[in-house]
Amino acid sequence: MQLSEAAHGLLDILDPEGVLIGGICGALYGVERFTRDVDIAADLDAETIVKRLNDAGIEAAVRRSNEPGDLSWVVHGLFEGIEFQVLPASETGVTRSSVEIKAGLRIADINSFITSKCIAAGQQDMHDVAALCLMHPELEAFCRKLTEDHECLGKLESWLNDRRLQQRYSATDDA
Repeated sequence: MQLSEAAHGLLDILDPEGVLIGGICGALYGVERFTRDVDIAADLDAETIVKRLNDAGIEAAVRRSNEPGDLSWVVHGLFEGIEFQVLPASETGVTRSSVEIKAGLRIADINSFITSKCIAAGQQDMHDVAALCLMHPELEAFCRKLTEDHECLGKLESWLNDRRLQQRYSATDDA
């Protein structure tokens, strides 16, 4: 099974509350990066997600956390050999009203996707945000404000100044 098939299957199970985020979503916006899993934000509680997945024959478990900066819960499991995570939409900056359809998948719109990346604020997340800023310069002010609010502006600036990233993603006027 391919990642896109797994994403379709999981989104169907969580319909309409599930929205694709993570590496696949970024790829659909043009960010080149390797990913092996499916990340979904859902407007459901963890128990309902696990029940829906179990009813579909998929084993899933909930990891809970009370640590500052962590998500309160993450549902994780395997779907036909592909790892997946379902995250609380309310904690990722994604809602069902902030959805686009690309490649037949419900994905977070670009602003919500960027917001989810700024909340996570890891190096790979900031790579993805920087790539989008370079491809879409009109997003840079929005991205800088979000990363400043989430205290990860330095990571974003580091990626924006990376020459390899600039060469790969900078918008050009060449046709």
